[in-house]
Amino acid sequence: MIYLNNAATTVLKPEPFKNAQEASPEEAKKKIKKLLGCKGDVVLTNGGSEALETAIAAFVKPGDHVISTDMEYGTVLNSLDALVAKGCTVTYIPINEYGVIKYDLIEDAVTPETVAIVCNHGSNVTGNIVDLDKIGTIARRHHLKMIVDGCQTVGATDINLEDLQVDVFCFTAHKKLMGPYGVGAICLRQGISIDDETIANIEELSPQKLGTLCAAIGFVMEKGIYGVSVYPHRLAKRFFESVKSMTAVKIYGDFGTNTRIPTVAMTIDGFSPAEIKEFMRKKGITIKSGDFNASRLMESFGTKEDGMVRFSFGYFNTRMDVNDTIWTLMELQGLDDLYYLA
Repeated sequence: MIYLNNAATTVLKPEPFKNAQEASPEEAKKKIKKLLGCKGDVVLTNGGSEALETAIAAFVKPGDHVISTDMEYGTVLNSLDALVAKGCTVTYIPINEYGVIKYDLIEDAVTPETVAIVCNHGSNVTGNIVDLDKIGTIARRHHLKMIVDGCQTVGATDINLEDLQVDVFCFTAHKKLMGPYGVGAICLRQGISIDDETIANIEELSPQKLGTLCAAIGFVMEKGIYGVSVYPHRLAKRFFESVKSMTAVKIYGDFGTNTRIPTVAMTIDGFSPAEIKEFMRKKGITIKSGDFNASRLMESFGTKEDGMVRFSFGYFNTRMDVNDTIWTLMELQGLDDLYYLA
């Protein structure tokens, strides 16, 4: 089987993960701080969704105004919808044709009631990485909290939260970090805290889960973030360079930058995303189709009804995986020109 759904979760795990010893919450927090350059507190959670829900609830109250974007994942959208029902207001910053946030509109959206900018670090659909320096400059100028969804970027790109001056950074362990499912965390900038009442209902993580988290982080730190991330990026680029030449293929995202998540999302004329996914499945290739729980982004691209298909590469994928996937896409479309091969 060729597994190209690493943006959802990683199936293959590094060897230390399989033989991990139990660990304490203190050990896990120490590892997280070292990996992400976090100088403040770390709150352990039962996944990225719980981290985001907890963080947003902690720093946004009824009557507040929040700025977010059309790139956001469903957890953020749902959390903000719940706050709107309680009297909050939200301004969503649109994206351009490449899925890039229209940064020039952010500052104009600030009002006296604005308390936070909530945005993701990397899109689970397009693979675009957000310029947190640019957003952070605006946030600091207006004394706003910056709450970031890092579920797609931890393990996929170098992150130093102290340098970025992010106030609240949430992530999950089971994606590019190649850690356990059901483990996440909220990293807080020094001097910022979450009240005990907000985090009181977070279920304590087992020593075994914390141990596998530590093992996964240890593997990434031993290899170095460049060593872990560079190969999937090269595979995604190789794949993109091939499929972009296929006439019926439309690719979504900004590929004019090297700062990306190794993900390629597309539609193919004449085939629904569900049909493409099923064809790939029959050929032993696992991908994902649908709206990826990113409804505003899908609406922006005009793909809300059927969605897209997504090919997301990970540390354990190979060049042969890429070639086999390209061949399969050629077969689907009835193409036999070797020019399409990378």
